Amino acid sequence: MNIQAVKDIINRYKKNFKHIHNQEIYKWQAVKQFQNSWNIEADNFAEMLESSLGKTKNLLGSGNYFPRRMIIENAEASPNEVRDLFNLLYDEEQDPISRVDEFHSQIRDLNELNFPGKNSYQDHRAISVYLSLRYPDLYYLYKYNLFKRFAPIINYPYSPKAGALENISHYFSMCELINQEIQKDNELLKLHKNRVGEEEFFDSSFNILTQDVVYAIRHLDVEEKTTTQSSVEDRLVKTDAPISSNEGQVNLRGSFTNHIERERENKRIGELGELLVIQYEKEKLEKGGIKKEPIHVSKSEGDGLGYDILSFNEDGEEIFIEVKTTVNNFSTPFYITKNELIRSNQDSEKFFLYRVYDFDDQNNTGKFSIRTGSLSDLCNNPILYKVNSN
Repeated sequence: MNIQAVKDIINRYKKNFKHIHNQEIYKWQAVKQFQNSWNIEADNFAEMLESSLGKTKNLLGSGNYFPRRMIIENAEASPNEVRDLFNLLYDEEQDPISRVDEFHSQIRDLNELNFPGKNSYQDHRAISVYLSLRYPDLYYLYKYNLFKRFAPIINYPYSPKAGALENISHYFSMCELINQEIQKDNELLKLHKNRVGEEEFFDSSFNILTQDVVYAIRHLDVEEKTTTQSSVEDRLVKTDAPISSNEGQVNLRGSFTNHIERERENKRIGELGELLVIQYEKEKLEKGGIKKEPIHVSKSEGDGLGYDILSFNEDGEEIFIEVKTTVNNFSTPFYITKNELIRSNQDSEKFFLYRVYDFDDQNNTGKFSIRTGSLSDLCNNPILYKVNSN
């Protein structure tokens, strides 16, 4: 992912802030209206829903796109069923992507019962709006055409596919990385703070602002002016450094660490490293004449598989790639999860560890070494233990 291109778009956004603000401020007003009106237990659910969505404007209605109208009509026809669907969608104990999929499926079936042959318009875009209105500090407003246009501008190595559920998780991940760049820009944060009054919702997480920066490309001429990057082979240099264990002596000294901030930064660097390896694998397969694309499975299928990327070798056979990225040198410690260890043992012939180091997130460059097979001999210094109490 091209951080310099992201910064370029942020700078253009700031220069055109007044114009964009006048066009897009309704989004913060829409969230405020929803937050003030939403009551899942309302006696007249359809009436409450109509009031809650009262300022969504283009988010839920534009041109030949009518999700707001149809969700209200379904709520009037089947209030308890639609109430149940929103309860399902807003259940934060469950995986958000599966909730979106379930809502999408069930509202389609309900709409067919209520209005046979009529379009429900309850697509992934509309459902992401419902999520963002309810939890604006957790989710991002999604739009397929916007994602498809924006991703290549910043060299985000995922090609959105029309109607694909996995688009949402990839879009949220992209927005999270952009969000973290936005939070470093004090000038933009000041502009944003001054724009929000009593009629608008102040998104302290800057999620709506992030979506607004992404959406702003429709106001900006950015395609031909963003920073370009060289071939990934020039930016990610392969080395022969052997990946081995260095157990060392445990140091029992106290220290003060901002664990939340460190975890956030480690996650950001880890995701950028994975994106760089995705680009590397794409170029490798293209040059090798393999007509397949690597899949960022930790985003499309979620964590827990024991690897980050599904790619292919020179024979077109599957390989499982786990990426470990640090900004420091090769000897910097990194961590392996239980699932990664299990996967490396179960599929040792297919398992590849890509150790990315000296990673420069601003220029998207680094070095990497590859290790194949089981990780068992690397896991000799456990950090955490699971305790079951009787």
